[in-house]
Amino acid sequence: RSIPAGILATIALFASTGADAEITADNYAAAEKWVVSWDTTTNPYVKNLMPIPRWIGDGDEFWYKRDLEEGHEFTIVTAATGAKRPAFDHGALAKALRKAGFDDTEAHTLPFDDFTFADARDAIEINVEDQALRCSIASVRCESVEKPELEPGLLVAPNGELAVYTDAGNLFLLNLESGEHSQLTTDGEPNNGYGNYYGNWKASHVSRVRSGERQVPMETEWSPSSRHVLVTHLDDRHVAEYPFIETAPHDGTYRPKVYLPRIPLTGEKPPVLEWHVIDVTTGHKSRLDLPYADLFHIHQDMTALRKVRWSDDETTLYALAWGDNLEAAYLLSIDTATGKSTTVIEEFDKPRMQTNSTTYNPPNVELVNDFADVIWFSMRDGWGHLYLYDGKSGEIRNQITQGEWLVRDIIKVDDEQRRIYFTGGGREGGNPYYRYLYRVDFDGSDLQLLSPEPADHLLTSPFNDVLALDGALGHEPISPSGKFVAYSYSTPTQATRSVIRRTDDGSLVAEFEEADTSALYEAGWRDPEEVVVKAADGKTDLYGLLYKPADFDPSKSYPVIDSQYASPLTAVVPRNFNLVLKPVLGRTPQMSLTELGFVVVAIDARGTTYRSREFSNHSWKNLNVIGLDDHVAAIKQLAETRPWLDTDRVGIHGSSYGGFTTFRAMIEFPEFFKVGFSNVGVGGLHNMYPDYHWEAFHGKANYANETRYYDEPTERPVNYENNDATVQIDRLQGKLFISMGELDENVLPGTTLQVIDRLIELDKDFDMLLIPNANHYFSGGYVLRKMWDHFVEHLHGQTPPVYKMKE
Repeated sequence: RSIPAGILATIALFASTGADAEITADNYAAAEKWVVSWDTTTNPYVKNLMPIPRWIGDGDEFWYKRDLEEGHEFTIVTAATGAKRPAFDHGALAKALRKAGFDDTEAHTLPFDDFTFADARDAIEINVEDQALRCSIASVRCESVEKPELEPGLLVAPNGELAVYTDAGNLFLLNLESGEHSQLTTDGEPNNGYGNYYGNWKASHVSRVRSGERQVPMETEWSPSSRHVLVTHLDDRHVAEYPFIETAPHDGTYRPKVYLPRIPLTGEKPPVLEWHVIDVTTGHKSRLDLPYADLFHIHQDMTALRKVRWSDDETTLYALAWGDNLEAAYLLSIDTATGKSTTVIEEFDKPRMQTNSTTYNPPNVELVNDFADVIWFSMRDGWGHLYLYDGKSGEIRNQITQGEWLVRDIIKVDDEQRRIYFTGGGREGGNPYYRYLYRVDFDGSDLQLLSPEPADHLLTSPFNDVLALDGALGHEPISPSGKFVAYSYSTPTQATRSVIRRTDDGSLVAEFEEADTSALYEAGWRDPEEVVVKAADGKTDLYGLLYKPADFDPSKSYPVIDSQYASPLTAVVPRNFNLVLKPVLGRTPQMSLTELGFVVVAIDARGTTYRSREFSNHSWKNLNVIGLDDHVAAIKQLAETRPWLDTDRVGIHGSSYGGFTTFRAMIEFPEFFKVGFSNVGVGGLHNMYPDYHWEAFHGKANYANETRYYDEPTERPVNYENNDATVQIDRLQGKLFISMGELDENVLPGTTLQVIDRLIELDKDFDMLLIPNANHYFSGGYVLRKMWDHFVEHLHGQTPPVYKMKE
C-alpha cells in the first residue's frame, strides 16, 4: 500500500526538524553544574570575577584578594602607577598561623578573606575561626586579640563603650565596660513600645523567632558622639495576629509549633510608628513632632525616615522622609531637644516621588557642608537627575545633571571640591542599562565621563550591600585623595577587567586584573546573545538576553522558557558577566535550563527601572499585566527571525515577584504561556499586608466606601480585582506548579493557599509543593529539580529522568 502524500509531508517535516532529544540524567548533571552561589564576587569556574579594592588609610594604595590557579593571595596596588606587590609575606604568615594552632594553613590558602592594616602598617588584624588575631608583618608572629564577647541583641554605640537593646517594649542602656544596665524608658510594653518590630519586618522573622528575647531595637541608630539615640516606638495592639504553623520542628520535638506575629492585611489599620530621641546621659526623651499623617505608613520593607544626619553639636537632626504612598519626599530639620520639626525641602509627584530610580538602592540625597548644600534626586523632567538645593532656605539653586539619560547611584561627594561622583545610564548610547562613572561639579559644570569602556561598570552606592541585584557590591572606588578610581567592568559576553583611572581627566593608569574564564568555557559555557526588540507598543526598545541549548541546531525546534523577576522595583536582566553567572532571575541560572534542551529568554519590560519616568510608570495601575504583554511581543518578534523558537511551547518561571508574575502570565495570557512554575508567589493583593510594592505602583487600596480601609473583612478593594487570582484562576489552561513555604512572612501562606483552594474548588489540575518550616528564601536542589521535571514533562512531553541533586 502506498503512503498518502500528506502523511509523507508530515514525516519529512518531522525528520527535518527532529523530535526533542531525550532528556537524561546526564542533562540534569550538566544543568546542576551551573547552579552556583548567589555570591556576586566569586564563581567556581572563574578566577578574579570581581576584585574589590580596599583603600589603605589615607593613601592612594589599595589591596585586593587575588585568585591564583590554586588558592589566593593578597596584593597591594599603587594607584599612581598600577605597580603591584604582595601585601605581606604569605609563606611566613602561614607558618605563623600554623604555630598559633591553625594546622593545614598554607601560603596560598590563608584562612581569611579580609584583613585590616594597623595604623603604622606594621601588622594586620584578621579573624580566623572566630578568633581575633594580630599578626606582626616584620616578625610575622600572630597573637590573639582579646575582644569582649558581646551578648546578642545589642546595638553598640560608636564609642564602643555603650549599647542599647529593647526588652518587652522598653529601651535599656548597657555600659559595656562596667556591665551596668539602666532603663531608658518605662512606659513601653510588648505591643506598644520602643524598638519593637513589625510582625514581618523585612521578612526576617524577628518577632516570631525572637519573641520574648532581648533584641536590637528596630530602625534605631546612635548619634556620632554616642550621646543620643534615635529610636522608634511601635504600637500594634490593634493589629490582629497572623498564625504560622511549623509542622515539622527541627528541635527534635513532634508537636507543631504555632507563631502569632501581628501582621495587618490590606484594608486593616497598620501599626502606628513614631520616633523619639533620647539623651542617654540625662535620660531626656523627645518625641519627634513629624507630620505623621502625611508620612509613609506601609511597613514591610522600610519606614518613612530614610536617611538621617546629625549636626556636629547634635542639636539638630536632618532626615529624609517619604510621604504617604510615596507621593512625596521631604527633608526635615528636627530640634533634638524639643522634637519640633521643620520641612526644608518637599517635592510631590504622582504616581510616586522617587529618590532613586530603584527603591532597592539607597536614596540619591546627600547633605554636605554642614547641611548648607543638599543634593537631591528627582525625575521631574522625565529622567532621573540631580538638583542642588540650599539646605538652610530650601530654595533650589540649580539642576546639576540633565538630558535624556538618568543618574543611577551617587558614589561619592567631595564637598571641598564641590564635586559629585555618580553612575549613569543611557548617556553614551548603546545599551541604556550599562552603567558609566561620571563626575560633575555642584553647579552642573565640568561633567566628565571617567569610565569610557562600552560595558557595565560594576559600581553601586557604597552603602548598597543587601540584594546586589545589579551584580555589584557596595564599596568605595574613589581613592582617599580623590585623584584615582579603581573599578571593574564587563558585559554579558565579556569577562571582567579591572582598571585604575585618574579622576581629573579619566585617563587610564593601568589594568590591574583580568578575569580568567578558561575553566568556565572548558566546562561548556556558552555566552548568551544580547537582543533588542520592540515593546507591545511597537515603539519602545527593550533589551534582553537569549540563551541557547548546548547542542543547538537551527534546523530543530525548541521550547521557550521566559525566565523573569518582573518587579516594578528594579530591572534584573544580566548586563554584566558577574550577573549572567548568577541565579538572580527566578533563583535558577538560565544556563541550567539550556542544558535541558530549552531556549531561555530574559526581558526587562516597560514598568521596570533604569529608564525614563514614562517607561517606569508604565506599571502604574498595571500590575495585573506587569509588562507581560511586552514579554509576549518580544518572544514573538524573536521567533520571526529565529524559526527554531517554538512559540506554541512557551513556559515561564519565577520566584517572589517572579512567582506573582507567573500567576499573572498563566491568567492573562493563557493561550501563550502553556507551562508555569510559580515559587513563593503572591496570589492576590487583598490578602497580603499593605505594602508600597503595590500601593505605590498599582494604587492604594480603594474599597466600596472610597477609603483604603474596609467596612467588613470579607470585602475586597475594587481596584485590586484585576490582580485577584482567586477569582481569575478559572482562566487557567496550562500546566501550573506552585511551590511555597509554610513559614513565609514575605509572601503570606494564605495568599497562595487561597488560590490553591480555588483551584481545587474548580477541579483544575495543578501541582504543588509545600515546604515544611521554610521561609521566603528557601530554594535548594529539590525545588529546582521539581521545576526542571515540570518543564521537561510538559514542554518536552517526556518523563523526567531519575536524578538525585548533589547539593
